[in-house]
Amino acid sequence: MRQLEVALLFFTDPPRAFSASVAALAPVVRAAGHSPIAVEVSRRSAINDVAARLHEMRPDVIGISTMTRDWPGANALLNRLEHEAYIIVGGYHASLAPRDVASCASVDAICIGDGERPLASLLGDLAAGDPSPPTRPGLWTRQSGTFDDPVPSADPEPDIGSLAPWDYDVFGDVQSILDEGINTFGPHSDRTLPTRAGRGCPFQCSYCSAPRWGRLQRFADREKRNTRPVDHLCDELAALRHRYRPEGFEFWDEHFPMSLEWLREFADKYPSRVGLPFKVEMHPNAATRDRLALLKQSGCVLFHCGIEAGDEEFRRDVLNRRTPDERLQRVFDDCRELGLESSASLMTMLPGETRAQTGKTTELLHRLRPGSFMWSTYQPLPGTVLGDDEVERWPGPARDTFRDHDPVSTRTPPRISAQERAQTFRELGALQSQLVQLAGRRPGATPRRARSVEVPTPMRPASEQLAAQLGLSPPGGDISHGRANAAALVNDVLTVEIEHSAFGVHQVSIAPLGTGSHFVETAYLGLSYRGKQAPSELLRLLKRMAARLETTQPHQLFDGLTDGHVTT
Repeated sequence: MRQLEVALLFFTDPPRAFSASVAALAPVVRAAGHSPIAVEVSRRSAINDVAARLHEMRPDVIGISTMTRDWPGANALLNRLEHEAYIIVGGYHASLAPRDVASCASVDAICIGDGERPLASLLGDLAAGDPSPPTRPGLWTRQSGTFDDPVPSADPEPDIGSLAPWDYDVFGDVQSILDEGINTFGPHSDRTLPTRAGRGCPFQCSYCSAPRWGRLQRFADREKRNTRPVDHLCDELAALRHRYRPEGFEFWDEHFPMSLEWLREFADKYPSRVGLPFKVEMHPNAATRDRLALLKQSGCVLFHCGIEAGDEEFRRDVLNRRTPDERLQRVFDDCRELGLESSASLMTMLPGETRAQTGKTTELLHRLRPGSFMWSTYQPLPGTVLGDDEVERWPGPARDTFRDHDPVSTRTPPRISAQERAQTFRELGALQSQLVQLAGRRPGATPRRARSVEVPTPMRPASEQLAAQLGLSPPGGDISHGRANAAALVNDVLTVEIEHSAFGVHQVSIAPLGTGSHFVETAYLGLSYRGKQAPSELLRLLKRMAARLETTQPHQLFDGLTDGHVTT
């Protein structure tokens, strides 16, 4: 049996040196007698740079845990690897869209569902010299060049209490990581350590992967134990407190345990056996006054829940979030009365959402008055009710860089213009900044650790100067030879929306050389189209643009965005 080096890749945005998936799988690798290596891949990284890092490391096995938003970039990375390693892909996207992942020729195995036991058995086969381990529950392997049907079922561990504790040391110096801040909830970065008390979520939100994952893992099976025993949990947290000296804990459960019997026992034992402050997430429909009071009694300092959208009817009919505004108000009022800080999350650019409905989201936030909130742009997910309804085909467009946020094609896009989207982002960003500043002025707060507010950069009308540099008509001009409608500059990548009588509307990217592969290059710049394919007229247009930009340096082009464009 030879010892294997196993590189465990995880994607972060913004950069954060921690992954729950890697923390759960690293002890499996160690227990099998092998060496795990955590490899953080920022979505702002260049794919070629990550491929070069892996080539230098030369691991025997590469394991990738990927969400849907990460897979196109991960796919491109795997196709550029020169070092031959056994490659296994797991996570939500691999489990819920395994045929999508199987289309990548570099993938040798796909983990279906929780990966602890499948990974352990796979490593055993590889260490014993089997170059082509067979398919088994929880593990779909390539045999003779193909993935044969059927896709296997998951092989879930029936008792969460039997799983190994998370491995934090695999990420490096834990004290340095805590100092940087890896927490998710709240307006400030702090030294809280992520952990878990249970798995699964009982709610059926239409946009979320948790319901499908729960069916895959058979979380509803009465014989399964999805909540850790209180004694077991307290023992582990007390050991973590002693070893790493965190300020507190942040539970990364999909949904914190809501059994009143469990919560009462937790409130009785946690304060004396662990005694550190902690943060939790729970569905607002489960956040009764009794549960919130028990959390406060236990030592909870922050309660987080999703509100997702401000229009009550839209929440109910589209998102299957059956939580009236009155109920949400009661939850946040209860938190204030009990002395619990609160945090909320929401989505923008939902299918069919109008500007009036996004305005209701801002209005609801003002009424609820959470201590902080975070927001994201809706991402269709395979295996979800809303995602399967809205996405015409999986996979989505290919990407050349991890930071390329090219969206998948949807049947029902938001009913909102680029200008209305920008206004929505500005409103949310202003409110978010205000809450962060207020939190920094509270007694005991540390403003120097205030979390930065990152407002997505919306497309703005292209300037006449930029259009002239590209040889295009300005906004409102003729489209017969191409018109520059809008543009945005993010991390030195200029995205331009072009409208043409021959191909309609397409987006192109212009970036300095060395930031990825490009369709056509000049002395200093690379030009690419967005998506998997491009009309022939768009390709010809890109070549004409490249000829005009042959000696143009990046700053000369980007200076054309100074009339009102936000750059990051």
